[in-house]
Amino acid sequence: MQRDEIRQTVSTQFFESLAESGTQITALPQDQLKAVVEAMGDAMFAAIAAVEDEQSGVPADVMAMSSRAIEGEEEDVEETELWRGRPYFSIGTIYVLTTQRIRIIKGVVGKRIDDVELVRIRDIRVKQHVGERMLAVGDVTILSNDQSNPETVLQNIKQPVEVHDMIRKAMLAEKKRRGFAYREEM
Repeated sequence: MQRDEIRQTVSTQFFESLAESGTQITALPQDQLKAVVEAMGDAMFAAIAAVEDEQSGVPADVMAMSSRAIEGEEEDVEETELWRGRPYFSIGTIYVLTTQRIRIIKGVVGKRIDDVELVRIRDIRVKQHVGERMLAVGDVTILSNDQSNPETVLQNIKQPVEVHDMIRKAMLAEKKRRGFAYREEM
């Protein structure tokens, strides 16, 4: 369910509950009452996001790779977290950029984890329409050589241009560390 659908559902439920209770609110004009309900919906999203941040939403064993050395490589290199974010007005999705991968964690009760290795990334794009630019959110699309997921979209993230630049720098550093030379695909 997208943000606008959730907001509409919250608004509808509020007005239905208000009608069922028999409470008359005549002191506020209809447009102001609607603004109050929308503010309550925004506050609800913010509260849920705060709780999710506090609990991290990611089991310790899932993120354990972020703090321990990767085995099987010539040199032990720590994988560290560079950035963590979530879609604007979303519950249950977390994006994590580390020095070696982008991890997408989805789910509130159950978890689904997708990884995109930085060395497999071919291209990174940012897309913002006018409304998203006003809110400083947008989509970052990652094109990779990953067979299972060649196109990954980080949807509605805050400051998408800065995130794009972070991903690009991390990708170039990881390719350099692993000795991958830039080569134009034919």
